[in-house]
Amino acid sequence: MSQHQAQFDDLDASDLYFSIIAARYNGELIDVLIKRAVTTLVEYGANIENIDITRVPGSNEIPYLAAMHGLTGQYEAIIGLGIIIKGGTAHDEVIAHSTANALHTAAMSTETPIINGIITANTEEQAKERVLGELDRGAEFARAAIEMARHKVEVIETLDQMEEDEFMEDFDDDDDDDDDNDLKRLFRKN
Repeated sequence: MSQHQAQFDDLDASDLYFSIIAARYNGELIDVLIKRAVTTLVEYGANIENIDITRVPGSNEIPYLAAMHGLTGQYEAIIGLGIIIKGGTAHDEVIAHSTANALHTAAMSTETPIINGIITANTEEQAKERVLGELDRGAEFARAAIEMARHKVEVIETLDQMEEDEFMEDFDDDDDDDDDNDLKRLFRKN
């Protein structure tokens, strides 16, 4: 992730529902990420009652639950929080790549923004710096979730309006059909 924080203007989290799915590995640092993410969501207007937090064993388990939460349609955005620290093998790379791909797939298949808040680090000290340092990653993930949630809401509203416009076109009287025939055609479509 870049060392420069993205700029987020005019964010509004009111009336949005969020799921935070957090790994238990590296629990103390994850707790800081959760606290900072929740604090930021609330600062931008989210109701604390609209934020669900679920813990899973590790980062590898986040994508499954993110997909399940996405399928419920209950959340405008989901944030996955984890920390993967390099060990003596390539296991960390496998987990980092597979979780990133799985989160992307889950977001696309459930049509729910899923923010990849899984931090990778070469050492525990580097992980601490990324969580506790000057750049507030928890807040950054929360702001990204708010922005993407708003995009989702806007797209859904646009699609709903398009559907309503199409519905109304079915009642257009240009064909000189009476309203009964328009209704019959409409119900035959469904």
